[in-house]
Amino acid sequence: MCDVLVALPDTTKNGTILFGKNSDRPAGECQVLHFSPAGGYSEIECSYLRLSMDREHLATMGCRPYWCWGYETGMSEIGVIGGNTAVFTRATGEKESHKQLGLTGMELLRLGLEYGKSAEEAVSIIIEFLERYGQWGSAVQGKNHEEGSYDNAFMLVDRNEAWLLETAGKRWVADRVDNGVRSISNELTIRKTWTKGSKDIKKHAYQRGWWNRDREDFDFALAYSNHEYYSRQVSHIRWMRSRQLLQEYRGTIDVATMMRILRDHYEDTFLNGPQFHQFLPDFHTICMHNSPSGFTWGNTATSVIVELNPDEEGLPPLWLCYLPPCVGIYNVYPFSNSLPYTVTMPGTAGLKVWRAPEAPQDTFNEKSLWWRFSRILEGILINPLTRVNEVRRLLSHVEEHNLSTLAKIMSEPPHKREDELLSFAQKEVEAVLKLLSLLEERWNLS
Repeated sequence: MCDVLVALPDTTKNGTILFGKNSDRPAGECQVLHFSPAGGYSEIECSYLRLSMDREHLATMGCRPYWCWGYETGMSEIGVIGGNTAVFTRATGEKESHKQLGLTGMELLRLGLEYGKSAEEAVSIIIEFLERYGQWGSAVQGKNHEEGSYDNAFMLVDRNEAWLLETAGKRWVADRVDNGVRSISNELTIRKTWTKGSKDIKKHAYQRGWWNRDREDFDFALAYSNHEYYSRQVSHIRWMRSRQLLQEYRGTIDVATMMRILRDHYEDTFLNGPQFHQFLPDFHTICMHNSPSGFTWGNTATSVIVELNPDEEGLPPLWLCYLPPCVGIYNVYPFSNSLPYTVTMPGTAGLKVWRAPEAPQDTFNEKSLWWRFSRILEGILINPLTRVNEVRRLLSHVEEHNLSTLAKIMSEPPHKREDELLSFAQKEVEAVLKLLSLLEERWNLS
């Protein structure tokens, strides 16, 4: 499960574009920040396909689950940013789509970022590979194809606009967004109008009996959603909450605002947040936590924020928080092949490409920042109410320092920033590791 948000310049505090995503994955599935240099592939090894390529690709940086080639969230060297979410459609269950294994949504997203030179072109690249190969095949470690397959929605953003792409099997609709705010969750949201789509999007629904030709105003989401299998209770409350918060903050949205939204558990609503605490969730929340009863998807594995300035050519840094952001910290990383070592390290399974059903379970690695935060998360569960406050007191101070320091760095000319950002990123990580060590010692976790 995931939530992806965008606020365009007419709604933000500084006239910039704000992109944010919480990537919710099964508990224990490590993601790392991965850099891929520009160049050319002869082949790309995906989980179920080996793609022959004959074109140059852009450099990209993204959050990569340890077992697959694709990205949950990523950006390219020219400033195209994107994220995907799982959606469950009637097409997912069609037997004809099971004839061949295809590409996962994470792989489609990375292909779009590596070969698309704008948000719209990235959408076109995703569509090209989607129509050719489809998207049937488990995208969940340890799950078979029936249990772990899903269709995908994508949000792609550049300095000029955002594009929303929603898919059902090999079919799709896409909508251009050039103002306002937009968010997606784990359901189809494009209804009666879109910018472009598959030529037979209506005809296919008629033929399958998903829509009656006599009904007016064809509704893509209503026709293609899998109402029998998938409960929108899983996603709809989160989607409406992200839309509500984006509208409430409209005109004042900045990085700190996006952090607040991505940490939300309905605290300022009539629900007043979880009844006890977020580790015993009553509902699926934007900041996702693994439920003891198993009704949630897992935890937020990574939370990403990027601020794009339409008037500036230089690449923005990427804010990244490992695991649920309410108990984590957003550190800032430049687009670089020299990222701090611990940020790029998975657990003991390593960073390889496996078929999801056969991928080994990753386990703790002392050198992995993601796994260090995972250990802190486990430690919080022993005494949640006290330890959440303890973590926030320690990390919030550092995060506030990160925000103020980055503002100073970004006020300098672009050519002076790269070295400063790299040095700053390393210092951030060192400071966080010291705090994690303090908590581990205090809680007797190491």
